[in-house]
Amino acid sequence: MTTRAAIAESRAFASWQDYQEALKRAIAPLTGEQLAQRLPPSRRSAGEIAEHIVFGRALHLTRILGSDAAELAPYQRWEDEGDPPRTAAEIVQGLEATWQIIENRLLRGSADDTLTGGESELIRTIWGLLDHDLPHAGQLSLLLRAAGNPGVEI
Repeated sequence: MTTRAAIAESRAFASWQDYQEALKRAIAPLTGEQLAQRLPPSRRSAGEIAEHIVFGRALHLTRILGSDAAELAPYQRWEDEGDPPRTAAEIVQGLEATWQIIENRLLRGSADDTLTGGESELIRTIWGLLDHDLPHAGQLSLLLRAAGNPGVEI
């Protein structure tokens, strides 16, 4: 029997997966010049916003998962002082690496499973990442469209 919780979870996850793909589609074709654009000059560039999304995911997933997310350690240095700007391909790779962990963790078990304390904290953290991602995707989309580029289809 399918429960309302299972339907809601499935729809929410599918929507987030669609957003992930839209984010990658918006970033993948960008040149270094397009990633460096700032509107206004005092704000983050398109590339910095996209890098920040990857950084935020990597930081929080590593905090909660520890060594189970060790492959995300390099992305935590993306906001270090003097860290070079990333290419569109590197940003997309970071989105894919962080998404793989999110997807693997969210698809474990079923909507009716009882979660342990640690699992519950992990799920709250993962859903908190969506809350972090979406405003930044909105910023990125606005910036890209203002510069005449396609935005993130959210």
